[in-house]
Amino acid sequence: MDRRIYRVSEINSSIKEAVEFEFGGETVWVTGEISGFKGHYASGHWYFSLKDDQSQISAACFRGSNQQIKFTPENGMDVICAARVGVYEKSGIYQLYVSDMEPRGVGADALALEKLKQKLLEEGLFEASKKRPLPFLSRRIGVVTSPSGAAVRDIIKVVYRRSPNVEVVISPASVQGDNAPAEILEALDRLYSIDGLDLVIVTRGGGSKEDLKAFNDEAVSRKIVASPFPVISAVGHEVDVTIADLVSDVRAATPSMAAELAVREKREIADNLEQLRHRLSRSLTNRMDMFSMQLDGLSNSFSHHMISRIQNLEQRIENYSGKLASLNPFSVLERGYAIVSKQRSEEIVQDSRTLSPSEKLVLKLSRGKAFCSVERTDNESQG
Repeated sequence: MDRRIYRVSEINSSIKEAVEFEFGGETVWVTGEISGFKGHYASGHWYFSLKDDQSQISAACFRGSNQQIKFTPENGMDVICAARVGVYEKSGIYQLYVSDMEPRGVGADALALEKLKQKLLEEGLFEASKKRPLPFLSRRIGVVTSPSGAAVRDIIKVVYRRSPNVEVVISPASVQGDNAPAEILEALDRLYSIDGLDLVIVTRGGGSKEDLKAFNDEAVSRKIVASPFPVISAVGHEVDVTIADLVSDVRAATPSMAAELAVREKREIADNLEQLRHRLSRSLTNRMDMFSMQLDGLSNSFSHHMISRIQNLEQRIENYSGKLASLNPFSVLERGYAIVSKQRSEEIVQDSRTLSPSEKLVLKLSRGKAFCSVERTDNESQG
């Protein structure tokens, strides 16, 4: 019996022709979950598999096509691909050559979430400069969470252990499900209307991405930004980051950590106050020492200044005293001069022509007086 022996390449070529004939080289739409995604090649091509619950098929999306796709695929993402069915003859593998891709199900949610993040980022809602500091001492704390979950029990336990005097106001809301966003908005509004509230904690325990969906809601995020009080977000596990975490003033990894951030421990406050007391005491002592040194310096300066002023005044007084002494008429008498006055009228005699013979005169001397009478006058002499 004659037999035909095929080469491997002939078999692969025949399979390729059969596959391409069956699908006619036309574009087909295939849905499945991405698996084994590899997109790190220098060529820029993507290689992955699409699978469902019964089978899988290899796929490739070349750089020229994937540059038009607006998201980066991830393992586990459910997508719909526009592709051509073909055979890679060299390895004998049939695969999909993907030209377009769109997310489906969880993938669509992931894409929508990324778009919302980008939108809020461009509006500046994530900027660190807009984050408000937490109050040093909180007296009343509002908590938005499920009243029956573990998160609320953890917060209450930590708060009352650290500072029993702090009041915790629970504003209940569903934290997952279709009604959760609306209930969270109502819970926040209730807290925002309370006077004397110091801060708000928005929290829930861990869960799947679907469970955390309410905290990626745009309205919830904007309501947190509009809070009149600082907001701590503690949603999910530490590895989970929601939009609520990004727009809040402080993010905590767990509900318990949120409570620790919100309430200072009494012992910590006492230690801080004691440290402040010591610092204040040292500061006051240093200031007093500094002022004392300044006063000593001012005192010495004032003393030198006043001594100089007094010496200057004494010298001026001495000078004036000398001048006054030189002008004192009684000082002239000590040099042998006398003041002549008429005895009757006490008129000072300055001109001999005002005198008459035998007129009684009084001579005021440096010591005592002399009484005499005019014997004669000489009106011609001037000196």
